[in-house]
Amino acid sequence: MRWGLGFVVVVAALMGSAAAFASFDNLMPAAPQPAAGTLQPGLAVNYVDVKARHVDEVEAEGDGEPGEPLPQLDYQSGDGKVLTSEHVDLVGARIRGLINFDQPGRWLMATQSNDGVRVRIDGQVVIEDPEVHSDQFSMNAELNIATPGWYKLDVTYFERKSTSTLQLYWQRPDGSEFEIVPASAFGHAP
Repeated sequence: MRWGLGFVVVVAALMGSAAAFASFDNLMPAAPQPAAGTLQPGLAVNYVDVKARHVDEVEAEGDGEPGEPLPQLDYQSGDGKVLTSEHVDLVGARIRGLINFDQPGRWLMATQSNDGVRVRIDGQVVIEDPEVHSDQFSMNAELNIATPGWYKLDVTYFERKSTSTLQLYWQRPDGSEFEIVPASAFGHAP
């Protein structure tokens, strides 16, 4: 499913955000850049059992137990299993890897989640929707990428009860619509 920029901006405005965008200008690519063929596809994930109400509680639990890697962040599981875990409720996830911004320019990003999510790129929190909620879109993040390449990505997520959703969207500098970040844009160290 694709979302036009206007839809996500309207959603952000309806959420009561003061601005439609949070802007980030000083993100730096991973150094050194991974050599060709050294990354595994997707993102590494570790799970914790936690009855969280905020992503800080997931981060306080430590790394947790490794799970099956995530090919991309495109999960709307309803009341099924959360991500690649074996559980349907009370799941925290620490997701790590790299994301490839393959051209310079202004990239927009947003999440849709149920429940809380925090996205860090190059160690900076770019998306923060940290508490219990039903499916909702985050405020947009504007990333001004000066240097194309692989950037460190860390996502903290939790699902408390009932249904779960975790989706990461971007709008490329040459694009007019938001789209789910494709699997080809993710990698992690083996």
